[in-house]
Amino acid sequence: MFAKFIELTAHKKVLKIAVPLILSNLTAPLLGLVDTAVIGHVGEAKFLAAITAGTWVFTFLYGNFIFLRMGTTGLASQSFGSKNHDELINIVLRSLIIGLFFGVLILLLKDIIMPLVDPLLNLSEEVSEPASLYISIRALSAPAALMNFGVTGWLIAMQKTRIVLLLAFVVNGLNAILDVIFVIAFNMGVSGVAVGTLIAEWIACVIGLAIVFSTIRRINSKISLSGIFQKSSFTLLFNVNLDIFLRTLSLTLSHLWFINRSSTIGDLQLAINGVLLNFHILTAFFIDGFAFTAETLVGESKGARDFKLFREYVIASTFWCLLAGMFCSFIFGMFGSSMVGLLTDIASVNEKSGPYLMWIVILPIISAVGYQLDGIFLGATQTSAMRNGMFISLLVLVGASFYLVSNFGNHGLWAAFVLFMITRCITLGLKYKNLEKSITED
Repeated sequence: MFAKFIELTAHKKVLKIAVPLILSNLTAPLLGLVDTAVIGHVGEAKFLAAITAGTWVFTFLYGNFIFLRMGTTGLASQSFGSKNHDELINIVLRSLIIGLFFGVLILLLKDIIMPLVDPLLNLSEEVSEPASLYISIRALSAPAALMNFGVTGWLIAMQKTRIVLLLAFVVNGLNAILDVIFVIAFNMGVSGVAVGTLIAEWIACVIGLAIVFSTIRRINSKISLSGIFQKSSFTLLFNVNLDIFLRTLSLTLSHLWFINRSSTIGDLQLAINGVLLNFHILTAFFIDGFAFTAETLVGESKGARDFKLFREYVIASTFWCLLAGMFCSFIFGMFGSSMVGLLTDIASVNEKSGPYLMWIVILPIISAVGYQLDGIFLGATQTSAMRNGMFISLLVLVGASFYLVSNFGNHGLWAAFVLFMITRCITLGLKYKNLEKSITED
């Protein structure tokens, strides 16, 4: 009876942490969506194109700094579990310092971003100019955006996910209000959109920092420069973050390769795949809530060296993660065609996308396993296995796509992408026993 109670408690804890994270994740796409919607209804096509290009730049740029969030959560959750308050505080301070450093670096280099991006995006001169303006303004919030990764990662490790949700609503809600004020009321165009996002990100950062330092004051601990800049701890943080960066870079390259191969098949297939990939991305935002939860709870159990607790958290979080994946598969299976229609009214895309919806129905369950294993390995800070597994998966995608696309066309490309996701699961699954051994090790 007691074991069942503990198991029920684990499920409740998973949901308590995961639900705010899911809601927070689902607000993430809104930042670019609101910018696009406001300028799309009052601006010219060139301004809408400029916002699209500028938003993509920051999505790509910040996406490769996600290690600041992931590494912070993994390490801080272990310190939280072991009740090592000194290290718990030092971890967030180190992450804030690193985020501030890279943010300032981006700010200083903002004038060379556009010349580097222009050839890649192949923008016309009339789009390039407003896009450059958007980037130069929004880059001023880079220190805030990157420090927010550290703040968010630490708060997730502390299991304060409701605050994470609050910060997400602050950024997106304030951004929407300021967009309306600057673009519609003051007629500032592209610069108004950028200024609105700039202010929203800095206000969210200030609130997040205030919450972090308020929490630190309530923790009975000593802060010292020698503790913050301890060489071995900084080396560990660097190694973990480097592994996560390389893993994320491989993941980004896999999506770029998928788009690249889509374009070689044909413009129509590229358009269809672009629309369908939105379903995969939406699934990731949804499922990641449980993966983040696994990350913090696995880290807590490793810090406490409690293997029984580890098992309970893994089973409970995996159950809900798989259930979320099955739910997404069911929704896409039932309403996929209608959802495609909501995203585009191009007749050819609507008509020809039907045969490929089967892949979107298959992917969420496989993705759920991959993302869940990511969360477990991050919580245990077994990041080298993640790095290696993602690199192997990328090679499988590239190799398989050459054969499958030439023989089966667009279906072959989707099959290669599914193989990529399955390889992610297999490479981490083979390392799982080693991860279990690490839970009770010093």
